[in-house]
This record gives sequence, C-alpha cells and structure tokens, in this order.
Amino acid sequence: MERDSVATLVQDLTSRLSEIANEFSQRAQRVETAPSPAMVGDEQLVGKARTLLAERRARSRFLPAELFHEPAWDMLLALFVAQHERRVMNVKTLVGHSDAPATTSQRWIDHLAKLGLIDRVVDMVDRRRIEVQLSESGDGALRALLSAAA
Repeated sequence: MERDSVATLVQDLTSRLSEIANEFSQRAQRVETAPSPAMVGDEQLVGKARTLLAERRARSRFLPAELFHEPAWDMLLALFVAQHERRVMNVKTLVGHSDAPATTSQRWIDHLAKLGLIDRVVDMVDRRRIEVQLSESGDGALRALLSAAA
C-alpha cells in the first residue's frame, strides 16, 4: 500500500514539474518578444543566481532532499553563472549541479534543449564530450527573472 502512495506521489510530482517546465517555456517565449526591462548589471544578476543556488543547497540540511526535485532550475542557474564566468560546462559537470540522479538530469537536459532554453555543442577536441550552454532565449529568460527578483 505504501509503495502505491509513493508511486502516486512521484507521478504527481513528475506531472507538476512538466507543467512548470511548460510554463517556463511559455514565459521564455514571451520574454523574447517583450521589450527589455531596465537592465540590472551582470554582476548583480550573477550574484543573485549564486545566492539562489546556495539557498537551494541549504534546504537539504533542514528538510528531506526528496522534497526538492527541481533539477532543471538548478541546472539553469548553474549554466547562467558559468556563462557569465566564461566557464565551459559539459553534460557531466551539469549533472553534478542538479542534485538528482544522472538519468533524471539527462532527461531534463533533453527537455530543456527541446524547450529551446539550452544549446548542446559537441566538443571539437573530444567529440565524446558535449558542452551545454544557455541558449539566447534561455539567457534572456533568466536575465528577466533575476532582474525581477533583484
């Protein structure tokens, strides 16, 4: 009986996360066509992203980690910070930032790419490695969101 309730909870969470991802995609599309908001400086936006990442990591010290399966948001924030620090992020590194199982994280990377929020590029030196970066629309969406939050 308990196994059924856990399975139902996981299905409900997966459904809600999919709805959130779709909403985020719609908002990203609106950002592309909306006039630019008053721009907040890059350093302030990156600082806000770092703060959000630190706060998200701190949650697991006080509450069960399974309550916070939002790997897409963690990955988007990590990509935003890496991009503005001019660091290259590959799939393996990005998965490490997600606090989720590798297979779950890789599914979210696929989903984020389908939504047009990230781009995947094959590393020209080591073709087995795939670099991941925010797409132009993903960067714009995060800038707008972080500017609103700053």
